[in-house]
Amino acid sequence: MIVTLVGRQDTTVKVHRPNTDGAAVSVRVGAALLYMHDSETVAKFARTWNDAGPASLFLPRETDLSKVAPIAGTSEPAVMFEARDCPPAVARLERPVGRPSYLRVTLGRVLFDVRDRGAFHSTAMAFRRAEELAVASFYRPWTLTPREQAELAAARIFPAPVRTPARTRGAESRIGTARPSPPVQARTPYSAGGALQ
Repeated sequence: MIVTLVGRQDTTVKVHRPNTDGAAVSVRVGAALLYMHDSETVAKFARTWNDAGPASLFLPRETDLSKVAPIAGTSEPAVMFEARDCPPAVARLERPVGRPSYLRVTLGRVLFDVRDRGAFHSTAMAFRRAEELAVASFYRPWTLTPREQAELAAARIFPAPVRTPARTRGAESRIGTARPSPPVQARTPYSAGGALQ
């Protein structure tokens, strides 16, 4: 499926069912809607757009809007796809002789045909925002090591004993009180005759 992007895109980024097994982060770019189901996939897609930043400088500032103009008798194409487990993602700049450059960003089986800088930057910003939201959206039970998980389970089963304060009456007799030592006076050296040296 090819999605052609011309001009600044209308984008939306949302989090769905955060911190559950069915958590997802969605990015809508125009009529294309992408659901990503793990933080690694979100990070990979965002990194693909970010790495294409230098190539986007070769894109024209504006391009021909007729490439995405509605066609009589047909409905606007809408694309919805889901991604997980880091599918392939790659960006490639095309520079045909005598024609404007364009950028092709492939995420899984969807190809974004980016025709100008406005389209690139608005879409790249949406994926950057998705990466920010993904940090706190996906539940990660595997972040604890097996030993840490065992310690937490043991702590729930065997609570720590409650300590009671020691009785002060018996404690005073066992613990000696520190007494300050008498001050040491400095001695002035005298000669045998009593005069100062």
